Amino acid sequence: MGSRNIWFPYSPYLVLFSWALSAHFFLAIAQRSTYIVHLDKSLMPNVFTDHHHWHSSTIDSIKASVPSSVDRFHSAPKLVYSYDHVFHGFSAVLSKDELKALKKSPGFISAYKDRTVEPDTTYTSDYLKLNPSYGLWPASGLGQDVIIGVLDGGIWPESASFRDDGIPEIPKRWKGICNPGTQFNTSMCNRKLIGANYFNKGLLADDPTLNISMNSARDTNGHGTHCASIAAGNFAKGVSHFGYAQGTARGVSPRARIAVYKFSFREGSLTSDLIAAMDQAVADGVDMISISFSNRFIPLYEDAISIASFGAMMKGVLVSASAGNRGHSWGTLGNGSPWILCVAAGFTDRTFAGTLTLGNGLKIRGWSLFPARAFVRDFPVIYNKTI
Repeated sequence: MGSRNIWFPYSPYLVLFSWALSAHFFLAIAQRSTYIVHLDKSLMPNVFTDHHHWHSSTIDSIKASVPSSVDRFHSAPKLVYSYDHVFHGFSAVLSKDELKALKKSPGFISAYKDRTVEPDTTYTSDYLKLNPSYGLWPASGLGQDVIIGVLDGGIWPESASFRDDGIPEIPKRWKGICNPGTQFNTSMCNRKLIGANYFNKGLLADDPTLNISMNSARDTNGHGTHCASIAAGNFAKGVSHFGYAQGTARGVSPRARIAVYKFSFREGSLTSDLIAAMDQAVADGVDMISISFSNRFIPLYEDAISIASFGAMMKGVLVSASAGNRGHSWGTLGNGSPWILCVAAGFTDRTFAGTLTLGNGLKIRGWSLFPARAFVRDFPVIYNKTI
């Protein structure tokens, strides 16, 4: 029987070549980083019509001045965002050589790498001694027509906390939009939730292969919804946790408006996206900004939340930010700049209690998440002294 050659459709050489191309692509990405760049706007040359034109032209000039970098990485420097409200500058994907060339550009102040920011997480009104019948709370109109920009992981618009019952028409000074996206359409905004937007160009610049699972202002983990409802949730009657804590839920400013700026996604949360969100919030006309995120152990001059908050303050916008969840030891405070209203974490005395009756009639009161009476008898009691 004669032998014959069998040709497989996929040659090992082709596989190796494809692998090499992929490795080269990811190596090129790894050699570049996203940087946040601060510029002095007063030094913008007169030939440019606006700040975005200046920023894009600056990136183009870097391509020309460092051609070897483009050839080596088979990619070019890329502008991610232009900023003009909380501070002036941009974020861009650059190599080290391109960053070095950028530092010689007119108006350059500083640059630092994009970073990951971390989320932070009630008796708030009682702690502040707010009374619904008299004092500061009713005198403020429960936040009537104050526009709060919530920078977080989005919102669940169907929540009763965001209904517009009892809320008048949207103030004419509002310039924001309700940006549609995945599982989120413009009809989900109302007189309470007056704006929704999302920012993830920084994430995609960091990893161009990334697939954003919820590419919209919709919340996926509850953090953004939680923070928005605490700040300005409308009156929601008949709430409970499986029968516990029954009553009416409300935020500290139930008559305030909410505008959501989502920069935190399941795939990550980057500083460049946070600054873009804050920049847009100030441009839209919010009165204050709420951020429950913080950076860890970085110099003040590289802390984007602090720097952008200073710019917001200069535009008359108050920034309220979380103190962090890293305990009470020294050096654990987040967002401690003097121009930020830093909201401290606290201890709550709320417990869900239950009563255990022993066989000898002794009653022991402790914590329980079972809301009903348990019709069970004669169970053994186990004592664990390590708990």
